[in-house]
Amino acid sequence: MNTSIARRLGAIALAGIVAASLAACSGGDGGADAGAGEGGGEPEKASLTVAINPSTQFAPLYYGLQEGIFEEHGLELEIIPQTDIAAIVSGLASGTYDVGFATVVHAVTANANGIPIRAISSIEGQIQEDDEGTLTIASAESGITDFAGLEGKRVATVGLSSHNTLTMWELVDRAGGDTASIELVQLPFGQMAAALDSGDVDAAIMQWPFAAEALAAGGVELGYNNRELFEGTATTLFNTSQSFVDQNPNTVQAFADAMAESIEGASADPETAKTALVDGLGITEEQAAGARWNIGGDPALNVDAFEVARDLLVKFSTDDSAKAALEELDVSTIVWPGAL
Repeated sequence: MNTSIARRLGAIALAGIVAASLAACSGGDGGADAGAGEGGGEPEKASLTVAINPSTQFAPLYYGLQEGIFEEHGLELEIIPQTDIAAIVSGLASGTYDVGFATVVHAVTANANGIPIRAISSIEGQIQEDDEGTLTIASAESGITDFAGLEGKRVATVGLSSHNTLTMWELVDRAGGDTASIELVQLPFGQMAAALDSGDVDAAIMQWPFAAEALAAGGVELGYNNRELFEGTATTLFNTSQSFVDQNPNTVQAFADAMAESIEGASADPETAKTALVDGLGITEEQAAGARWNIGGDPALNVDAFEVARDLLVKFSTDDSAKAALEELDVSTIVWPGAL
């Protein structure tokens, strides 16, 4: 699918996927003040299904599980790998998942389409100036050395209208490149290094540990997308539905508290957090030793990322109704107040 088609999907890409689940979000839009919880009570629901898109950015989560932090907060987690973020959002809306990973772009898009999911925790804290998370890598044979060089090229991305795609478009645009000429190829992170090596794509927007294989094969770092655009705010989030917040305020508080403690613990002891990835992600000790994430990030959320994401979605969408919905959206309602 080329970029022009992907742009038509743009900000409304989630609508067709999750519209059928709208009725499940019976809690209504709620707003930022709804269901914040007073804390101090036992979790209403102790066993949670948590959907993630596996990568080393989840080192804090696995650290918390390994060190018993979630257990101390009265929670037992069933981790469900899911590479399709839109499917996670749909699962949150339908109640299939209690908590699920989504980027700030997915959270904004869902709410603009009337799907009231709420960000309750960051995954790895606020992005710092030396963040080593998401990065764009060009193949050694492509000759590409900067974002402008992606013009007219084939770029692998985990989702055609994903956060990663949006950040790549913005960085190409800032570099003076024509984003409309870029052909997007949707691939899971785990298949991107092979696609670069075979020449099926010229560049890929990747996560660790998968990026290590691409770089070892001579891949060229073009830049760390989030570091460039989202410093001082968090872009990777754990979310739940507004109805879940309404019905389980103590559970939400317990999960958020456990994640904050886990993020801080993983930052204080990254070597232990890396070892937790071996069993957690099923990767080798060597891969875990090279794991990277946003070590030292402030666990708290703020609304800055949501504002930037909304503006980028408006910029790159060609659907007037989608733009109008985005422009009218109060992004502060997306964040559960206890996470701020």
